[in-house]
Amino acid sequence: MIQTVDWGGNPNKPVEVTDDGETRLSPRKSFEKWQETVQGCSLPWRACEIEIVTELRSLIVGVILKQADDLAEINLELERSNTELDSFAYVASHDLKEPLRGIHNYSNFLMEDYAELLDADGVAKLNTVVRLTQRMEDLINSLLHYSRLGRAELSRQLTNLNEVARQAIDTLRISQPQSSIEFRLPRPLPTIHCDRTQISELFTNLLTNAIKYNDKAEKWVEIGFTQSGKGDPEDPLLYTFYVRDNGIGIPPHHLERVFQIFKRLHTQDQFGGGTGAGLTIVQKIVERHGGKIWVESTIGEGSTFYFTLAARQS
Repeated sequence: MIQTVDWGGNPNKPVEVTDDGETRLSPRKSFEKWQETVQGCSLPWRACEIEIVTELRSLIVGVILKQADDLAEINLELERSNTELDSFAYVASHDLKEPLRGIHNYSNFLMEDYAELLDADGVAKLNTVVRLTQRMEDLINSLLHYSRLGRAELSRQLTNLNEVARQAIDTLRISQPQSSIEFRLPRPLPTIHCDRTQISELFTNLLTNAIKYNDKAEKWVEIGFTQSGKGDPEDPLLYTFYVRDNGIGIPPHHLERVFQIFKRLHTQDQFGGGTGAGLTIVQKIVERHGGKIWVESTIGEGSTFYFTLAARQS
């Protein structure tokens, strides 16, 4: 409300300027009635209005607390369901391996002992059985490994990620000597508290994909990071790492699908095959460390996988 306020004098203390340029106070005029127009203020609140607002505040707090309780109960139920699902996946996968291994072995025995009694079509069908059982075993092993990630406790320790990345690079160079690729590390990676084994697997999976899905004559992969936060309890230090390549890229409508388990964007025979579980496992590792992961990509130019990790778990 715009209000006119009466004051017992002008706070600026009116002065008079004499003919010779001197200034002098005029006490009589200093205490004359002086009015000011005040804006941006409300009228005084009445007691009933204050009582209503206090009651409204109590109602809002009650609703928020009820929602918080409901959300906590939902999260607890979701956590319980995830634990049960992980246990089911582990048991089911473990039990499936024995009969599958029997099918695989007996198919090989048939090939070795009775191949000369079969025609070309029969041999081809047995080869198909062997290949499919091997594929199924690879999928089951990936599912078992994924379920173990959700069940195992993290073994956090002070870990130099520069050493972890270098070891992953050296391992890939040994296992894939035919791959000519340039690995770039613009600056040394930091040291953080994490599960060294799982983070090593994370780097290995991302680097393997960067090599696999690249059809360029001159391939390269870059590993780097940025940081945010001051490193104190109120503003903890957070690193955003990236693994960037100049590979084939990912179509925009597939960017979310790449993290779904067993979702391959190419046929089984393209780009060296695989089960399609690697990025799902990477996402699980990042989330178990309290971080998040996402990807940006341009077809024909390459992809960049980003993931966040805290310097120390709070």
